[in-house]
Amino acid sequence: MVTTLAEASKRFVAELNNLLGREVRVVLHNGEIYRGVLHAVDNQLNIVLANATNNAGEKYQRVFIMYRYIVHIDSAEKRVDLREFAKHAEKIFPGMVKYVEETNTVLIGDKVRVSEIGVEGVGPVAERAKRLLEEWLKAQGLA
Repeated sequence: MVTTLAEASKRFVAELNNLLGREVRVVLHNGEIYRGVLHAVDNQLNIVLANATNNAGEKYQRVFIMYRYIVHIDSAEKRVDLREFAKHAEKIFPGMVKYVEETNTVLIGDKVRVSEIGVEGVGPVAERAKRLLEEWLKAQGLA
């Protein structure tokens, strides 16, 4: 499979968006490390962390970090791979389930989206998907 630069860029943005609202660890060029909730990102990749602490134990309500100082960002939370959930959901919703690898989401029909954050959508399919996700997470030891 050939991936174009545009597709790769789209995947990068999707991965970064998946981290919004989650706890991350940010390592800077000078060796400082900040942990906090990724609150905002701009188009240059400057970031804002909420409820952050640095490696010296200092606490900050908000930390603004310019992109040029960032060595890397990683999730401090365990990531749930929804690929297996998609296989499980296919048994309940045959022919209606699609797993989207780039964003680690499951689409059920055309109105329900399941992500690590939860289930988006309304109606009977969304309600069943919510119960199914809760059951699956418990069975996996993730809830």
